[in-house]
Amino acid sequence: MEELLERIATWVSHGTLAQFQTEIDGFLRRSKYRSELRGDELLIYSQRKEGGFLGIGAKTVKDPVMKLARTEAGVEIAREPLDEEFARYLASELRQH
Repeated sequence: MEELLERIATWVSHGTLAQFQTEIDGFLRRSKYRSELRGDELLIYSQRKEGGFLGIGAKTVKDPVMKLARTEAGVEIAREPLDEEFARYLASELRQH
């Protein structure tokens, strides 16, 4: 797991969080994941609908899977929330570029 996180952090450190978000949004849109940039933090979450009847009145639920932050020391990947399945997915997609 540490190797995956190091690979992701290295990839992110080559630019800004906004650049990284733009880069990953292409393949995130093909999946259940979305990203949200909040200042110096990038939150990635899985999105699903819950409740309602035949989709009417359903609420969108966001489950955080990874949080990245730009610090003076570089890029930091928070330990909470951290979904190992998502980390593997992200690392495999970054390898394909």
